[in-house]
Amino acid sequence: MKALKIFCIKPEERIQAIVALVVIVALNAFFIYRLHEMFMQPGFGPYWKVFERELHLAGYDPYTYLTVTDWDVVYEVHRHPLLAFLVWPLFLINQGLTWVFGVNCVQYIVALPVIVSSLYSYIFMYRIQREVIQLELWDATLLTVFFFSNAYILLSVIVPDHFTISMFLLLITLYISGVCIQKGREFNWWQSAILFFITAGVTLSNGIKVFLAGFFVNLRDFFRPKYLLMAVILPAALLWGVALWEFQTFSLPKRQHNTEQKIRKAEELKARVALMSPEERAKFEEKKAKREARLRLQAAKTGKPMENKGFLKWTDVTTSRWQSIYENLFGESIQFHQDYFLEDTLVHRPVFVSYNWSLSYWIEALVVLIFLAGIWCGRKSRFLWLCLSCFAFDMFIHLVLGFGLNEIHIMTPHWLFVMPIAIAFLLREVKRRWVRIPIVLLTLYLLSYNGYLLTSFLLSKLWIVL
Repeated sequence: MKALKIFCIKPEERIQAIVALVVIVALNAFFIYRLHEMFMQPGFGPYWKVFERELHLAGYDPYTYLTVTDWDVVYEVHRHPLLAFLVWPLFLINQGLTWVFGVNCVQYIVALPVIVSSLYSYIFMYRIQREVIQLELWDATLLTVFFFSNAYILLSVIVPDHFTISMFLLLITLYISGVCIQKGREFNWWQSAILFFITAGVTLSNGIKVFLAGFFVNLRDFFRPKYLLMAVILPAALLWGVALWEFQTFSLPKRQHNTEQKIRKAEELKARVALMSPEERAKFEEKKAKREARLRLQAAKTGKPMENKGFLKWTDVTTSRWQSIYENLFGESIQFHQDYFLEDTLVHRPVFVSYNWSLSYWIEALVVLIFLAGIWCGRKSRFLWLCLSCFAFDMFIHLVLGFGLNEIHIMTPHWLFVMPIAIAFLLREVKRRWVRIPIVLLTLYLLSYNGYLLTSFLLSKLWIVL
């Protein structure tokens, strides 16, 4: 019960927590309204096809909607080993509500953990600024709002995927780590083990950040045999064992069944083609050529992997790193592109989209400069080095290995929190008012620009009705 006190909202947080909650709930309500008529219909056809066809939200997958509607292990188990089981209680709730009301309540049910995770991401970002870095109330509030004004952080509050939950878990890990560093406490092995098991269970790569937190808090004590065994080796082995069992029990039989189905359908298609007239065969070959061209274009967007096996199949050695940095990493993540708004890279959106205004690139440059200035001001902070090590790990897997490089902007909730944390050291060290003016202007601009584009998208159906 003492551990749960961390989730109690403190008196000075209450007003802004209420404001944040109202905004988050409103955005989720608008998003649900766009699709509820279709998604609430029970038995409206193969769920996967409908969710995949209708839920286009910047490339985020509809796996959670599918799992809560009709439970199955659809996540890649080696990357998200616990996610299907964490979603299972939501599936049971949805089954009960569907039986009572006769409709699929998936959107409402999934929105609840998304709203809670978004709200507490706001709370823990504020606490990091206020309690760990020890900013004044106004500065802490400014940087927390700045954080949520960034495009793919603002979008994350409605995304029915694991990214918002990952962001919440990472921020609570950083908050606990920061408090431990500040007060000279040790990161206990059981804290690390629990946080790793849950955080890595949602997204495996983020579990590394829990280990980094343990190292930067405990320093040399991290390498004590007891800590390494109980906080690192055993949780990692247990989680990997769960992933292997899950793969053998759920994923492998399904893959084998799908392979057999493909072979059978290919044989049936070959037999049908043999019976076609020349005119029918010509039309069939035309459709086949278009489909193959579409697949080649999709393959070109995902880039060439180092190898087509294991984890290396998710790497990318051909997509431009430099263009990815200024158009997507520090571009789309912070400011939405107006063209191809929230479209999927694997469907219609090109890998790289240019801004319509040169101002957008100047804004991007200003944000990066302030970020670098914050790093310089906080260069002696062990907590900032922890945050930067997490950022460096993400940049390694994305920019060096190329994992998810073609849509790196959707990974924003995993790393962008480092930016306001670094900037906080600038505000702490430089008390001059002029330093805060560009941050205030950036926050107002990003809130207006990103907020307008997102709400226009969410309310477009409502405007048509009215």
